[in-house]
Amino acid sequence: MATPTCVTDSEPEWALETSGLTRTYGSHVVVKNLDLRVARGDIYGFLGPNGAGKTTTMRMILGLIAKDAGEVRIFGDKDPVAGRRQLGGIVEGPRFYPYLSGIENLRIFAAYTGGASEERLGDLLKLVRLGDRAEDLVRTYSLGMKQRLGIAQALLNSPGLLLLDEPSNGLDPKGIKEVRELILRLRDQEGLTVFVSSHVLSELDKLCTRIGILQNGQKIAEGTTEELVEDGEDLEAAFLRLTATAEPEQIR
Repeated sequence: MATPTCVTDSEPEWALETSGLTRTYGSHVVVKNLDLRVARGDIYGFLGPNGAGKTTTMRMILGLIAKDAGEVRIFGDKDPVAGRRQLGGIVEGPRFYPYLSGIENLRIFAAYTGGASEERLGDLLKLVRLGDRAEDLVRTYSLGMKQRLGIAQALLNSPGLLLLDEPSNGLDPKGIKEVRELILRLRDQEGLTVFVSSHVLSELDKLCTRIGILQNGQKIAEGTTEELVEDGEDLEAAFLRLTATAEPEQIR
């Protein structure tokens, strides 16, 4: 498990805070009064069964959908415009122009975020280990390479907080390892705070400093792996024990 970099004797600086965060669809409450705190430098794992409200929560944090109630603070700033300048994220997988190269895709996305120099684009591709494939068409990329290109896209605005929704989904063991190493590199070398949801619990056990578990739109547990598991359990067993109720309606 990764060693926390944010623990101090004093109150930590919060990269992300939500209070009372709520979202409904019709009569269905998808996220209810959700309070989260993620310290600067954390890799925070966000777990929950299908339909628990994880993706809806991440969309609200990123400003992709409106919240019905509550507040989001990014590095202490509750202004949504200022907060988004410090946010990057991928929700439900990256999307690209397959018949353009990796760097051409980044140029297009950079144009939507105020532009970026060729040097910056090249540095991002090197950071995600795609420097030698920058000129290749994205349709020739593996799924793992596309995920890493998506992370490069999410970093275009130089955020301090990165939200990743299922970054290892569908990847083979090699791809999962590459994404894990990239997330650790972003925290350790680039100073990013990372908020990541995943069903690959063994990966979150290796990555995360803290973990929050969502069930029926409400946080039911939070802590380090050591705090969540009981004797003889791994993270998967603890998760199944803590969420051992009927599955909610499949709204994400």
